[in-house]
Amino acid sequence: MEKLMIKNVLNKFGFARIALVASVGFPFIVASNAFAQRAAAPPPPPPGAAAPAPAAEVERVIVTGSNIPTAEEVGPNPVFNLNRDLINKSGQGTTTEQLLKTQPVMSASSVPVQNNGTSQAGPAGSASVSLRGFDPGATLVLLDGRRVAPFPGSANSGFAFVDLTAIPVPAIQSVEILKDGASTTYGADAVAGVVNLKLYKDYRGAQVTIGYGDTLDKDAAEYYGDILFGVGDDKTSITGDIFYYKHHDMFNHDRGNSLTPFFLSSNSSPYNLQVSVAVAAAAGAPATPTTNGLEFITPPTGTNGLAPASTYIPGPISSRTGNSGRPRGFGGVLPGFDFNLFSSSFPKQERWGGYGAFEHKICDDQLRMYGDFYYVDAKTHDELAPVATGSFQTPGSPTLFIPPNHPFAVDANGVAITPPNTPTAAEVGLPFGAFNPFNPFQQIISGGTRARFADFGN
Repeated sequence: MEKLMIKNVLNKFGFARIALVASVGFPFIVASNAFAQRAAAPPPPPPGAAAPAPAAEVERVIVTGSNIPTAEEVGPNPVFNLNRDLINKSGQGTTTEQLLKTQPVMSASSVPVQNNGTSQAGPAGSASVSLRGFDPGATLVLLDGRRVAPFPGSANSGFAFVDLTAIPVPAIQSVEILKDGASTTYGADAVAGVVNLKLYKDYRGAQVTIGYGDTLDKDAAEYYGDILFGVGDDKTSITGDIFYYKHHDMFNHDRGNSLTPFFLSSNSSPYNLQVSVAVAAAAGAPATPTTNGLEFITPPTGTNGLAPASTYIPGPISSRTGNSGRPRGFGGVLPGFDFNLFSSSFPKQERWGGYGAFEHKICDDQLRMYGDFYYVDAKTHDELAPVATGSFQTPGSPTLFIPPNHPFAVDANGVAITPPNTPTAAEVGLPFGAFNPFNPFQQIISGGTRARFADFGN
């Protein structure tokens, strides 16, 4: 047991000695290795000798990423392009105004076709568009990049505008809409923006478009037809379009919700008629003696004056002045004039026209001859209520005056009272009203030649 203990002690001291030697010796080994490396470094080159070029190794570098344009790099595009594919998908194929009004860039200040006194007060049967909330007169409309003669009328602001109903939708190849103001480039009529309608110039084949629509009451039918055609080869191209459109009118009295307005006018003829007592008596109308010899009478509501004189309603006599006042109905209610019985809600329209374009290469692309023309004949009929007459006693109020030589004046027996040798509208062959079947504002004829003699540069 004693020897065994001594042996174990010796063994333990032996392990400690070995560990101590190893721990002390390792730094010397590392130090000697480091000294050997420093000693093995090559000596610096002598002065004036060029250092050897280091060996260059080319490695392959692969970079993976995405180039996504941002607003800072690209910026907004103020031009909106409406190509033929988008036009077909829109489903708007009747009028150009309906097509453009469905685009988000358009505003609600456009001139609509309907005009019943509550619309934008534009000329009846015409239509235009507006941008950025401005009046239609602030939006410039171009046809193939050229200005178009404006419609013979004005919008609310008094500025002229282009009638879009004269341009058929099937003939439009694309539409370019400049959503930003361009008055510095085009002028004051482009404050809101520019709309450029581009027609087909190099079409191949033929396309026929026919449409018909009507209301449930069968009183506002719509017909339209269009033929687009084009032929050509590598040197010559000819494109044309012929269209026809017709829309029947619709009056306010044709619908129950607009048959009677919220209020009746008390100052419109034929409600408010002031005649002499003698004339009323001679015509068989109720005649009441008055101080000034005049009295107010009115026909029954809804008759438009086409009623026997005996059914006319006389006005009450004032106990203070002894003169006649405006008639009152039963129960003391003032009978008014229903102007919606005579005003139209949608005007009657009929238009036809067409355009043609050609181009011929005389010397390939060096010299070309081209030309195009456009013609439209448009007719519109719209009716509004008669002008208010007032009380006939207020200074400055309008009055009704029928001259004795009026071509349609007749006496009580229906015999014309026009003096002899007085020309009438029927005799001279003039159409009634301010109507001109020939509209020079809807003709566009242009032509010219293009030549390119030499090209320079790369």
